[in-house]
Amino acid sequence: MDASHPVTEPSYRREKASGLGGAYEDLIRRRWVYPALIIPVSLLLSVFAAYVLPVSYRATGTILLEPSSIPKDLIQSTVKDLEDIPAYAEQSLELVRRQVMIPDKMEQLVKEVDPYPQQQDLSPQDKARMVVDNVSVERVDPITLKPLDQSAAFSIHYNNPNPVLAAKVATKIVDLYLTYNRATRAEQSAAAYDFLQKQAKEVETSMLAMEQQLARFKAEHGSSLPEMQAHNMAGVDRAQHDLENVQQQLVVAEEKESQLQLQLNQLSPSATAAVSDWRVQLAKLRSDLAAAEVKYTPEHPEIKRLKRAIADMASQGAVALRPGAAKPDNPDYLSVQSQLASARSQIAALRTEEVRNHRDMDTYEHNLATTPGVERDYIQLQRDYDTQRGRFEDLQGKMKNAALARTMETESRGERFALLAPPKVPTKVYFPNRLGIMLLGMVLGCGIAVGCVAITEATDPTVRSMADLQEIMQIAPVGAIPTLLNPSDLRGRRLRWGSAVLAFTAAAVFVAATVLVKH
Repeated sequence: MDASHPVTEPSYRREKASGLGGAYEDLIRRRWVYPALIIPVSLLLSVFAAYVLPVSYRATGTILLEPSSIPKDLIQSTVKDLEDIPAYAEQSLELVRRQVMIPDKMEQLVKEVDPYPQQQDLSPQDKARMVVDNVSVERVDPITLKPLDQSAAFSIHYNNPNPVLAAKVATKIVDLYLTYNRATRAEQSAAAYDFLQKQAKEVETSMLAMEQQLARFKAEHGSSLPEMQAHNMAGVDRAQHDLENVQQQLVVAEEKESQLQLQLNQLSPSATAAVSDWRVQLAKLRSDLAAAEVKYTPEHPEIKRLKRAIADMASQGAVALRPGAAKPDNPDYLSVQSQLASARSQIAALRTEEVRNHRDMDTYEHNLATTPGVERDYIQLQRDYDTQRGRFEDLQGKMKNAALARTMETESRGERFALLAPPKVPTKVYFPNRLGIMLLGMVLGCGIAVGCVAITEATDPTVRSMADLQEIMQIAPVGAIPTLLNPSDLRGRRLRWGSAVLAFTAAAVFVAATVLVKH
C-alpha cells in the first residue's frame, strides 16, 4: 500500500504532524464567518441599546451629622444624648426622611421646580411620587464619599433625565433635610423646656398645698409633735409637783378655816352683848337640857322649859344674824371674821390652781398619748413634702439645662446636620452604563460566536481532510483534490459578502446616527 502511493505519503504525514494547532487553524479557517458576523452585530446592538435606553443623571448632596460645638460636660442637649454617632445619625436621618419625603412636601417642591416638564400629562401628585421614587440615601465616608456602613455622613441621590433639573431638585431636597432638622431640634428643645416648666409649676403648686397642710397640721397638733415630747414630759412632772404643793397648802388652809369658823361661832358680833352672848347662853341651855334629860323624862316640865328657852334663844340668834341686822362692832369678832374671809379666799384660789394643775397635767398626758399617731401622720406629710421638694429642685436644674439647650439649638450649636458637599450639575450619565453595556455586548457576541462554531462543528458530518477519510475508511487515501471555484461561484460569493457588508454598513450608520442624536 505504501509502495503504490509514494506521492501522498508525505502529505498525510505532515497533516498528522500538525497536531492540535493545525486542527484549530482549520477550524478558524472554516468557521470564521460566525465571529465575523456575530461579534460586530452584537457590538452594534449593544451600542444601539446603550444610546437608545432613556438616560438618567444623578445629582448628589452629602450631609454630615456634626457633634455639638459645646463640650458635653458643660451642657447636654435635651433633644438627644449623643453616644453612638453613626447609629444616632442613621436614626435621625431616617426620622427626617419620613417627615420630608412625603407627598405634601414633594408637591410643594414640584410647584417650585418642575422636575419633569416634558411630561405634561402627569399631575403634581404623580410627579411628587416619581420624585420620592427617584431619591435614595446612602451612608458614605465623609472624606472619600465612598459607601461606608458605619458613618455619620449620608449622600442623598436624585435621578432625573435632565442634569440641570437633577441638581436643582437635589438642592431643594437637601435644603428640606437641613431646614427640617434645624426646625425640629429647635421645636423639640422648646417643647422640652415648656414641658419641664409646666411640670415645675405643678410641683410648686403641690408644694404650696403641702406647706399649708403642714402648717394646719402643726397648728392643730403642735403640742403633740415629736419634738414636743420632752416638753410634754417636763410639763407633766411640773404639773404633778405643783399639784402636790397646792394640795398641801389647801389642807393647811382648810384647817385654818375650820379653826377660825369655830372661833367666830364663839364670839358675839355686838360689843354690848359680848358678856351675855346669845351663843354662850344657847350653849349653856343646851348643856342644861342634856343634863336634865339624863335625870327626867321627856314630859317633865323642866325639860319642856329648857327646850322653849333654847328655841327662843335660837330665834334671837337668827334675828341677830339676818342681813338687815345691826353690823358687828365687836373687835374680836371682826378680826376673826376678816381672818376667816382671807382663809376662804386663799382656799378658793388654791382650788382654782388645783383645777388648773389637773387640767394642765391632763393636757400634757393627752399630748404624750397622741404623739405616736401624730408623729406617724407628720412623718408621712413631711416625707411627701420632701419628695415634692426634691422633685422641684431636680426640675429646676433640668429647666436651667433645658434653657441653655434651647439657646444652643436656636443658635445651631448642638448636634446638627451640616452640608458636606452640595449637589452639582452632573456631567456624566448615571444610567445606562454605556461602556458596561458595550463591553457586555462584546462579551456576549464572542460567547455566542464560539457557541455557534462549536455547535456547527459538532453537528457537521462533512469529511474535510485526509485524516478524516483515513479514520473513516481505515485505508490511506491516494491523494486530495482542492476545491475549484468557477466564475459563477465567485460571483455568488462576492454578492453574498457584498450584501452582508452593505447591511452591516447601513446598521453601523444607523447606530452612529442614533449615538449622535442621543449624545
